[in-house]
Amino acid sequence: MKSHARVVVVGGGVVGCSVLYHLAKKGWSDVVLCERAEIASGAASQAIGHVILYTLSECVSRLNQYGVELYARLEDETGRDPGFHRCGNLRVATHPDRLDEFKRYLSVAESAGVNAQLLSPEEVQALWPLLQTDGLLAGIYNPEDGHIGGSDLALALAEGARQGGAEIYCNTEVVGFEQKTNGEWLVQTVRGDITCEHVVSCTGNYAWETLGLVGLQAQSVPVKHEYLMTEPLPELMARRDAGKPELPVMRDPQESYYVRQEGMGLAFGCYEGRGEAAFVDGVPADYGPEGLPPDLDKLMPFMEKAVERVPRLGTAGIMAVTHAPMPYTPDDMPTTGPAFGLRNFWLGEGNPFGITLAGGIGWQLAEWIVEGEPSIDMWPCDSRRFGDFATRKYSARKVEEAYEHTYRLPKPEEELPAARPLKTTPIYDLLSDHGAVFGAVYGWERPNWYAPEGVEPVDVPSFYRPNYFEHVGEECRSARSGVGLADVSAAARFVVTGAGAEAMLDRLLCTRLPEPADVAAGYVLTTQGTVRSEFTIVREAEDHFLLTSAAAAERYDLDLLQKALPGDGSVNLQNLTGGEGALAVFGPAAAALVARVAEMSESDVTDIGVTKRTVGYAPVRVVRSGVGGEDGWQIQTRSEFLRHVFLELMLQGASLNVRLVGARALNALRLEAGSPAWGVDLTRAFTALESGLEGVIDFEKEDFRGREALMTQKENGVGRRLVRLQVTGNATFDAMGQEPVRAGEDRSVGKTTSGGYGHTMGKSLAMAYVASEALESVEGVAEPRFEVKLMNQWFPATLLTGAD
Repeated sequence: MKSHARVVVVGGGVVGCSVLYHLAKKGWSDVVLCERAEIASGAASQAIGHVILYTLSECVSRLNQYGVELYARLEDETGRDPGFHRCGNLRVATHPDRLDEFKRYLSVAESAGVNAQLLSPEEVQALWPLLQTDGLLAGIYNPEDGHIGGSDLALALAEGARQGGAEIYCNTEVVGFEQKTNGEWLVQTVRGDITCEHVVSCTGNYAWETLGLVGLQAQSVPVKHEYLMTEPLPELMARRDAGKPELPVMRDPQESYYVRQEGMGLAFGCYEGRGEAAFVDGVPADYGPEGLPPDLDKLMPFMEKAVERVPRLGTAGIMAVTHAPMPYTPDDMPTTGPAFGLRNFWLGEGNPFGITLAGGIGWQLAEWIVEGEPSIDMWPCDSRRFGDFATRKYSARKVEEAYEHTYRLPKPEEELPAARPLKTTPIYDLLSDHGAVFGAVYGWERPNWYAPEGVEPVDVPSFYRPNYFEHVGEECRSARSGVGLADVSAAARFVVTGAGAEAMLDRLLCTRLPEPADVAAGYVLTTQGTVRSEFTIVREAEDHFLLTSAAAAERYDLDLLQKALPGDGSVNLQNLTGGEGALAVFGPAAAALVARVAEMSESDVTDIGVTKRTVGYAPVRVVRSGVGGEDGWQIQTRSEFLRHVFLELMLQGASLNVRLVGARALNALRLEAGSPAWGVDLTRAFTALESGLEGVIDFEKEDFRGREALMTQKENGVGRRLVRLQVTGNATFDAMGQEPVRAGEDRSVGKTTSGGYGHTMGKSLAMAYVASEALESVEGVAEPRFEVKLMNQWFPATLLTGAD
């Protein structure tokens, strides 16, 4: 066994083997994999092995597409059959809401380039003759996916890795990690130690144990899943003998089950009731590849529903039952990428659909490690999107909820209730008394909207205009005409101080730093010139900076700042998140309210960048911060004073008709203003020039990350740009993001990234990236028209300028 390697991959399941394979394909041959038992002896060997293109996530769509393409060519490349059955995937709709989901998906699929077809009940039965069509509304068919043997896939990837020079050590359990002073890792195994530059943890059901060795929490917790195989059926043998293709994988998401052809029999499984976490206290020492004892009682209620749809399933004998734990995460997405707080330690953990995603995750992790950045926007899967609030107990309950919702209808803006409330601000009860309907972001309870007196404070999400539509509109109108007040305390907050603070931040940011007592927006780019992070930067003094970013980005951005510290003690970094709160005050009467509570003149308020004042008896920081095109200020204070400040604002603002405003109204207002949002419009998928940030970038700086890529793009021309569209011809639903944009039939020119209704404009709005050529072709044209596909229908869209 080697004592030195460039990379050590820990875990020999499909994800670990995929990472090893892709590192070798990138030319890194000095890489090894350590597996505690044999290759694919864990969850991979027990997984049902579905390969699924159906998803409403663009990131996952890209990963899945890559995986499908890889699995189809793997045998030719490695000489080993991965067992890929490209039989297609069929989902059936028996409820109108499910049909709406399919319509929404078709728009997203077109934007992502995924082949998807909407089928009539008759077409469904022709594709799946054993199926009864009673009560069936439609089907959605992805012809390019299917199923694959988890063990076969892992072994094929392992073979490809070996052919590229990688080495694999089975029966080599990793028992510890130590990082040396030079940054190298010492990986301690039962067969000896390996010194390496990078470690990649891909340990599936053992993630909690593995990451515990480096002091990290794993948000991946196994959930029990069970499926059965029937004996061979004469009908399927007759199909084979007649030269007919294998049946597609069939799912009835309304009833939470799947049925597929397995050899000459059928496989049946379901996502039954409330999920049941396994191994919450760790994987038992005696757990082996045979899995858990069968528990057919759990399957029977779902089996009865499946038999109504596929009667032949009810008369087939059961040949085998598999009951095994599969790794899940609180939000049903993988935990992938750099580990928080550690250099050159990488995660490929928590893959709820590990077989499907294995190819794509290996592809992107290898790019991340070798080239420094992934080539697609991996934020939805980033391992740092959870904080220390995601304890083992929290994660166990949330993975159960995620499992329950595997097939449950995913309605827009739906908020899931498990393990809530968890993190609350000091005014949570006061906001609740005012009718606040909360959503959760990064564990925080954040007001989404406020139910007026007499209205039940509950969300009823929908693919159409939801129950809170008019109430959100009233919040917007009130803020535009008077003064809006929003609790924005959930934002991530960091203080950077010291003699080296200015130099560190200047190197990190592509933008100019504000002068003392002023505030400015700041952006951090990737090496490709795309947007990694967005900060609001308050400079209180020459060497004292307060950085604020999105609530969901707390660990993501804290990790960035920690790794940027110079190491000479000249910079101090403090995480203030939760220790401070903030209230946003904005609208035409905002200056009057701020002046009143802070005992200033309105003219002084309008000149503020940042100043220290007193509200009531509480010390505060007043920061210039507009909202949705309206003048605005944030009143920031230590958390213990937030309640006092809020009550003072409500009291003093009563005569100014102050109105509480939730996150959904804030989003509508920023769409009206044409302000891009980090995480949806500003992402790793688009460069800063494409995103319209050229005016704030300081190109005189020579060394900010991404400068070279942007200079090249400036020289060659920007191929697409972020614009704002008004969608017309429809009064029942709005853009939500990821919908295709075209200019003339069969001429795709872009896609939306976010959307909604502009209540004070009376317009349905969307932010979209559109090809520059298409934008140039409509310059000077009255009401230049595009089309946006919403719910599988094309609607006219007009390009809006800043003045609209």
